Amino acid sequence: MSRVAKEKEGEGKDAAVAAKTPAPAPSKARKPTPKAIAAPRPVPAKAAAPRVLRDIGIDVAAPKESCEDQHCPFHGKLSVRGQSLDGIVVAAKMQRTVVVERQYDRFIQKFERYEKRTRRMLAHAPPCLRLAPGNRVTMMECRPLSKTVSFVVIVNRGVGA
Repeated sequence: MSRVAKEKEGEGKDAAVAAKTPAPAPSKARKPTPKAIAAPRPVPAKAAAPRVLRDIGIDVAAPKESCEDQHCPFHGKLSVRGQSLDGIVVAAKMQRTVVVERQYDRFIQKFERYEKRTRRMLAHAPPCLRLAPGNRVTMMECRPLSKTVSFVVIVNRGVGA
């Protein structure tokens, strides 16, 4: 046999072996889709204009500072309604929330005397009011802001006993 014939015979064997071998199964892995790369849009520069001061419908002085809080009745979109309560801030460790303690008297009919009672409530504290423990505050009812917060502080009367 000539060398050329042997090569052709060898090619035939390789082709027959290749024909008997099954083709690899397609992968079940999800193939990534090509994403179009878009250039970032230019963001127009906003002027740092102060927020508009809203009238909340209550006769209280508006805070002198401005804030970016959306739950501020003066600078945000939160409306107030219902009860207006006074109390003293006893803790301000949460983010934009304070614990306000209220003391009230309850009449005991049997003894014809009053007893002192204390109630602690959580209230939203807008940053423009700068609340700290010991401040006397007025808070008003609003829509529920969380599971336990349904009041917002509207006036900071300073440190009081």
